[in-house]
Amino acid sequence: AAHSCTSKACLRAAAAKLQAAAAAAQRLWAVAVELVHRLPLPHIHESEQGLLETIWLLLASVVAVPAICKIPGGSPVLGFLAGGALIGPYALGIIQDVESIRHLAELGVVFLLFNIGLELSFDRLRSMGKFVFGMGTLQVVLTLAAVAWTGMALTGGALGGPGAIILGGGLALSTTAVGMQVLADRGETGSKFGRATFSVLLLQDLAVVVLLMLIPLLAPSPDGASAAGIASIAKAIGAAAVKAVVTMVGITVAGRTLLRPLYKRIAETNDTTVFNALTLLVVLGTSLITQLAGLSLALGAFLAGLLLAETEYHLQVESDIAPYKGLLMGLFFMTVGMEISVPLFFAKIKTIVAAMAMLIVGKVAVMAAVGQAFGLTLVQSARSGLLLSPGGEFAFVLFGEAVSRGIMGAALAKELYLVVALSMALTPFLAQFGGKLGQMLEKSDMKALQPKEGEMSGMSGHVIIAGFGRVGELISQMLSERLIPFVALDVSASRVQEGKKLDLPVYFGDAGSPAVLHAVGAENAACAVITLDTAGANYRSVWAMHKHFPHVKTFVRAFDIENGLMLERAGATAVVPEILEPSLQLAAAVLSQLNMPEDEVAETIRSFRKTHLSELQALAQTSGSSLGYGSQKAENKTIDEGDDADTAGEAVTMPAAA
Repeated sequence: AAHSCTSKACLRAAAAKLQAAAAAAQRLWAVAVELVHRLPLPHIHESEQGLLETIWLLLASVVAVPAICKIPGGSPVLGFLAGGALIGPYALGIIQDVESIRHLAELGVVFLLFNIGLELSFDRLRSMGKFVFGMGTLQVVLTLAAVAWTGMALTGGALGGPGAIILGGGLALSTTAVGMQVLADRGETGSKFGRATFSVLLLQDLAVVVLLMLIPLLAPSPDGASAAGIASIAKAIGAAAVKAVVTMVGITVAGRTLLRPLYKRIAETNDTTVFNALTLLVVLGTSLITQLAGLSLALGAFLAGLLLAETEYHLQVESDIAPYKGLLMGLFFMTVGMEISVPLFFAKIKTIVAAMAMLIVGKVAVMAAVGQAFGLTLVQSARSGLLLSPGGEFAFVLFGEAVSRGIMGAALAKELYLVVALSMALTPFLAQFGGKLGQMLEKSDMKALQPKEGEMSGMSGHVIIAGFGRVGELISQMLSERLIPFVALDVSASRVQEGKKLDLPVYFGDAGSPAVLHAVGAENAACAVITLDTAGANYRSVWAMHKHFPHVKTFVRAFDIENGLMLERAGATAVVPEILEPSLQLAAAVLSQLNMPEDEVAETIRSFRKTHLSELQALAQTSGSSLGYGSQKAENKTIDEGDDADTAGEAVTMPAAA
């Protein structure tokens, strides 16, 4: 009993010290704000106010981002959030009208979703349908119900049913902007939990439409009557679904019909300015159409990206929008930081911290249960849940609309803004914690490293990589960057564990075993890349693929010409000699060191490659093999144009040189 009393006394003392520290920090902050306001600044005309605010935004980002990045665990996202909080209306008060900036900042999310669409395709999105509409819907519904019930319980019913629904819907949403940026910064976009996270975020963007349509129906009428009934709400949800489907189908049909010829016509002018203007027109125009239809701007941009991903211009477009996306994303993060009220945080520190803890723990628990029901492991589900646990940018819109309609009190909304903004700021740290959690919980025994029966049941159109050495790892990185699903196999436990640490789909198994190939979904694979350490292992794998899964095209690395012919006879679709491209790259480096002009070096390498490929293709024609990089197996012609030879060589430079 005495020990218990001592512990309680220590806790009370710690709480008192925390409150005293918070009060002291609040007083110090107030003094700093007062000093800033007393600075003798020149009078600024209203016409110059916008320019001055732009300068303050740039200055805050230039100072805050490098400073935060130097802190252990810091990131550019946190830097932008801190910079926005510093100059926002609740801190130094340099920028008061956040709404005037927010409209421009939302374009950052638009370009982020457009860029994500460019890296996907409709076929790959279709393969993620189970995650998007199954797992995403379940996550939103369960989280909404849990938060609404908790809100009603904590307020004793004072919140009311409509307020509880909007509270649950707003906090069920997560931050697409911060979450996807953190995944990209950590190189985890192509991981299984990364794809699951993106799928849920995509469904949440669609759920925003339904929630925004619910607010007017849940709001009390001016005469004090109660909100609309269940039938009216169901009818509104059905109308929203029909409107969303019609809009998306219309944009898809129009885009597939018009985009390619339009970009072809503009590309023929060789005017990069007009080309960039067309891209901006497509992104912003499609976003406006979806917004007019009651959907989000970001969803329209995502559709535009998906449509352009099917054209040959998507790489150039992706390069062109990079500067806009980075700058506008930073501006968006700063506007989120401006919602952080430091005085309110210190005044309500216990309530805010408790609400954040409940939000994060609750959403992780929901995702841990939902993820496992859809084929994710516990670790993958938890890591996805940690990224989805913070609030999202659309919560500001929902809660603001709820306040204006009388569903929610303004004081509660301000506290919720703070909870959402601070939880968004924690996203990079939550991602780091998830990475460490994965390393701790991942078992190192062979059974845990092997593919489990049924784990790949929902996967199709993926690439099988046999061998996760230097070449296989490089190929997996390239596929991950393009969000192309893949599964890698290796018989080295250390290599598999390294891949598992990055949450990549790497498994321990013999690629020459039909049972192992079946376990990784070979019957539904798009193709297989075989880059094992020995010629015998390559031969066994090619033979097993050709015998048991003859419809799957197989691309294999050959050690020499003789080995290549054997692999061809075993059933390889295309054989790539491993010595050609590394030799050419080394030769180019030597020639450059000997002060040979760059254009002469390029011509020498091009000529040698063309000659060597011609010899390989002549051999391919006489032997019926695919040693000409697989390009001449069906047609009896040789590469006699330099451009074609360059293209063929470039196509294998990266894998061969790895």
